[in-house]
Amino acid sequence: MKIKAIFEGILLGVISAILSYYALISPATVTALAVRRKMPDAWFSSLIVWYGAFIVIGVSIVIGGVAFRVVYKHVAGPTPRSAQSE
Repeated sequence: MKIKAIFEGILLGVISAILSYYALISPATVTALAVRRKMPDAWFSSLIVWYGAFIVIGVSIVIGGVAFRVVYKHVAGPTPRSAQSE
């Protein structure tokens, strides 16, 4: 039962991380380009798109981890009393 819970948690965690990355990367890139246009001489302007991408990757990993934890706790939750007595 635990292997199934781990597999389902990993699968849903990866899927949710990928979906959240694709949902967040476009707005982050547009925002980074707007910041670059507004402040072209700032020290971070040459790498602002990379910084935004790294932030999106980090947020996506956190979302995937939370999804894994929720699914794992739900699938591997407490067993019914009838299954415990056997």
